[in-house]
Amino acid sequence: MKPFEYRWSDEPAQRNVHAIVNARIVTPDAVVGDGAVLIRDGRIAACGPGGSFPIPDGIPVYDAEDRYVGPGFIDIHCHGGGGHWSWDDPHAFAAAHLKHGTTGILPTLVYNQSREEMLAGVRAIVRAMEEKSPYGSAILGIHLEGPFINPKYGAITSPIRPVDADEYNELLAAAGSRIKVWTFAPELDGQRQFAEAASRYGIALSVGHSEADAETIFSYVGKGLRIGCHCTNASGVTPSPSRYGGTREVGVDEAVLVHDDIYAEVIPDAKGIHVRPLMCKLIHKAKGTDRVIVITDAMDEAGLDDGEAGGGEYGDVRFIEGVGLSGSKLTMDRAVRNMMRHTGCTIPEAFVMASLNPARVLKADAVMGSVEKGKLANLVVATETIGIRRVMLRGEWLDAE
Repeated sequence: MKPFEYRWSDEPAQRNVHAIVNARIVTPDAVVGDGAVLIRDGRIAACGPGGSFPIPDGIPVYDAEDRYVGPGFIDIHCHGGGGHWSWDDPHAFAAAHLKHGTTGILPTLVYNQSREEMLAGVRAIVRAMEEKSPYGSAILGIHLEGPFINPKYGAITSPIRPVDADEYNELLAAAGSRIKVWTFAPELDGQRQFAEAASRYGIALSVGHSEADAETIFSYVGKGLRIGCHCTNASGVTPSPSRYGGTREVGVDEAVLVHDDIYAEVIPDAKGIHVRPLMCKLIHKAKGTDRVIVITDAMDEAGLDDGEAGGGEYGDVRFIEGVGLSGSKLTMDRAVRNMMRHTGCTIPEAFVMASLNPARVLKADAVMGSVEKGKLANLVVATETIGIRRVMLRGEWLDAE
């Protein structure tokens, strides 16, 4: 299969030139007050302080009214939203998250799907990426969370299939480099061969649902291991129990925190159920802003409640009777707001973790992830508490405000 590349010019041009003014532009390092952005043909033609570049006469101009204008969020780990599973109706799923500021998303399949279900889901997402749709360009690829994970870890601990070359080669043949992230447990037999196959497509490997020791994890970095899947969730230590009573061995999370080339995914729900607020702060402090990725791990009901999903015993996480914690109801605007509250990070730092870092791990940061000249005009207008007011996808507003 020919390697897939993002085709940013699928919808060529001739969009109206327009501008945003009176904005607080969020850059990776600072906020530029009284800023302006000029958009032409779906890309950022210029941006910076107002008056630093000419705005053509007669074009539509949006007054941001001193709100923040930042890059659209990119969610690399999301199973559903708006009442849809990502593999059942990818366009409706993407549309549900777009209104919450997510302009790039990876539909994420789950490890307990059958071989047939996973293959069908992959094919459905590939078709959705190839179809013309107002929302299709927000789908950046596929994340496969499994199926080759350790059955001891995860909300659903039913037997997981052993590593099967026929199965992963079938999935690679169906989607190739459209698969952007693949979560696996490195300690399982057969993973070396799997990693070799995945590496030929440039897939970012994610260690998760695993109890691999640090040395094993580090040995896969050269094969594309770049992500620690939802840190502090579904991860173990080896050996377990510890060799010495009253002490803790180094586990998956510690290995992720130590290695400079591995990004740490974090699910920041409102009540700190997935990741305790102090743990969010520790992960951010240990990894640094440039190596943390905010995700939702959202399920199908995410985004159905337009109110603030933070009340009740479990807030914006998802509990299944008899199973327990199983994903979230988060959208990225809420996740970013929670991350800011839990860690005290700045707005630029929050956007780096929710936009630029995911773009980097997808090798798409040349065209998205920050507000810079030449990049796609995937933008959000937001309040200081990350209340989304408007969303722009490839230079087009998704609403009429």
